[in-house]
Amino acid sequence: MSNLPPIDLADLRVLVSLAAERHFAKAARACNMSQPALSARIRRMEEAFAAPLVERGQRFVGFTEAGERVLIRARRVLADLDGLRQDVAGGASLTGRLRLGVVPTATPLAGRLAAMLAERYPGIQTMCASLTSRAIEDGLADFTLDAGLTYLGNEPLSQVDTLPLLRETYCLVGPEHLLATADDPVPWSALDQWPLALLTPDMQNRRILDIAFSKAGITPRIAFESNSFLSILSRAGVGAKRAQTVAILPRLIVDMLGVAPLAVRPLAPHPSRPRIGLVVPQRQPVPPFAEAIWQVAMEAREPHDNLA
Repeated sequence: MSNLPPIDLADLRVLVSLAAERHFAKAARACNMSQPALSARIRRMEEAFAAPLVERGQRFVGFTEAGERVLIRARRVLADLDGLRQDVAGGASLTGRLRLGVVPTATPLAGRLAAMLAERYPGIQTMCASLTSRAIEDGLADFTLDAGLTYLGNEPLSQVDTLPLLRETYCLVGPEHLLATADDPVPWSALDQWPLALLTPDMQNRRILDIAFSKAGITPRIAFESNSFLSILSRAGVGAKRAQTVAILPRLIVDMLGVAPLAVRPLAPHPSRPRIGLVVPQRQPVPPFAEAIWQVAMEAREPHDNLA
């Protein structure tokens, strides 16, 4: 028999808590143990694996390469254990925190799904994090997210099941003296007449807009960039009587925020008609939380004809 120390679930929770807190003392408190006890568990795991797991310094630095691999497995084991408990309890009794990653443009949809989920499963608390599409994909892969709301079909997604929910449409928001209040859609080829406020290039929404600019054969005049729609809206509205900047915003965001006294003009349909949808990890058996939000999202989706 091996003389290596055994590893238990509490050891795995120590690693996951340390990754979440990025601080030894805070991780110890989250695990209801003293900091020396937490350090002892880490040393015991390192002895069992015959490899250092944590980069040590005066404060937490990070995980070693081996530690990162163990951390992913630890999250998977704990996620499977939680799924097993939920399965045994039965679907109607689902309880706990569902971690949902959301691209900024889909935040209104996230609130709607969370409300529907709470009505059907009162024991589920939804924790929504605004993330880039790439961070959502990473979170699903490393078990830090249960599901995501992101763009589908524009950039490759791997190891996920997808459910299209709606087509994204866009509009211009800016001072009335620039846009007036006409209802006729503005063609993408006309967008080089205004300085624009846009999301930053690390956001997929921006990359989708860049595709439309390229297909329209224009080079946009970019006056302001931000990773926040609120900042973009604020920039377009500063000194509204003198402002010369126009924001491009998804209709979902405009309807949620309200933009008065600024004017709103619809944009012509995007050439690729981008879709937003639900993504969940491609795993068997399907995790209970993923199955729950999938069923709720099925009821919230646009008519299938709009998504084809």
